[in-house]
Amino acid sequence: MDNKNRFVQMAIIIFAGFLVVGTVAVNLSGKYGQDGWKLYFTQVGEALKQENFARESYFFYVLRLRLMEVAALWLLSMTAFGAVSLWTALGWLGFTCGVRISLGTMIFGRTGIVYFLCSILPQAVFYIPVILLLGVRGFQIYFFMRKQRSWNQYRHVRMGKDILLLIILLLCLLPGIICECYINPLLLKAYF
Repeated sequence: MDNKNRFVQMAIIIFAGFLVVGTVAVNLSGKYGQDGWKLYFTQVGEALKQENFARESYFFYVLRLRLMEVAALWLLSMTAFGAVSLWTALGWLGFTCGVRISLGTMIFGRTGIVYFLCSILPQAVFYIPVILLLGVRGFQIYFFMRKQRSWNQYRHVRMGKDILLLIILLLCLLPGIICECYINPLLLKAYF
C-alpha cells in the first residue's frame, strides 16, 4: 500500500510541477506570444463555424497521432524506461493543461476556463487511464526485470497480460479520440 501511495503522490507532483511550467512558459511569451495565439484562436473559431468542417479527415489525423503516441509509450513500457515514459507522459499532460489554462484566461478572460474545459476535459477522461495503465505496467516490468533479469522468463510469464493490456488500451483510446474529434469541436463551436 505504501508503494501505491508513493506512486500516486509522485504522479500528482509531476503533473502539478509541469502544470506550473506550462503556465510560466505562456506568461513568459509576452505580447508576441499572445498575438500569435489570438490569431490561432481566431482561425480555430472560423474553421469550426464552417459547415464543411472535415471531421472524418480530422478523425484519422487524431487517430494516427494518438496511436503513434500510445505505441511509443507501450513499446517504452516494455523496457526499463517504463517508469520514465509514465513520468514523461504525465509531465506532458500537465504542461499542455498549464498552457491551455493560461492561454484561455489570457485571451478570453474569466471564460477561458470554459475554453479549457471544452478543449481538453472530454477526452482526458479516457486518455488518463491509458497513461496510468502504461505507467503501472512499466513499473511492473522494471521490478520483474530487476529481480529475474531474463527476457525469456518475462515473455513466458507476461505475454498474455501484455496482449490483454493492449486491447484495454485501444478500448480506452478510441472513445477519447471520438470525443476529441466530434464532441470537442461541437463544444468549442458553441463556445466561439
